[in-house]
Amino acid sequence: MKTALYFDTVNFASRIKAPVLAGMGFIDTVSPPAGIWTLLNQIPGPKGAFPMVESEHDNLTPEKAKACSERSSEILEVLVKGDTFTPDAVKH
Repeated sequence: MKTALYFDTVNFASRIKAPVLAGMGFIDTVSPPAGIWTLLNQIPGPKGAFPMVESEHDNLTPEKAKACSERSSEILEVLVKGDTFTPDAVKH
């Protein structure tokens, strides 16, 4: 628990090899969007951002994150069929 106070998983982002779709709530105080952008910038492979302007953290307001959940389900269906998910690149 003491480590959790300063441990940031963004430190491992550069090791991610799988394509990534990252949902980000613009009013999320648990995982602020600036941190999500930082994480995306560290991922070397294909990545896509799914901005949700009016959403907080998804477990606080799941109805506002519904579009991201639906997109995630679509991607899962693609993967289950053995196809490849290729996200749109993050534009800087």
